Amino acid sequence: MKLKDLQLIDQNIIKLLVDHKGIDRAIRGEVLAQTLNIDIRTLQSRIASLQKKRCAIGTIDGLGYFIPSDEAERTAGITKKEEMGFSIHDAVAGYRRADLEWITELLEEQ
Repeated sequence: MKLKDLQLIDQNIIKLLVDHKGIDRAIRGEVLAQTLNIDIRTLQSRIASLQKKRCAIGTIDGLGYFIPSDEAERTAGITKKEEMGFSIHDAVAGYRRADLEWITELLEEQ
């Protein structure tokens, strides 16, 4: 894959992230999105798409997005994704087990 093969927005994300190699140089998502003139959800979606294409883009809560500079930083980014996955799994499991009358039952208990 070459940079020119990517969508323009993805190319721009990569070009901006080049200056943010290493966790210590992470850029906050809000700043990155504003610089690209896109909303944060679009940024998150595009970065997820790039990650699927084997672009190692890490994210750490409170710090932002970065290009890992070593295995420890890559692992930190992966751990964050794994934690998100576990949280999503738990939410889906609870949602799936919820009785469709849960709100009525909950309010009746007052």
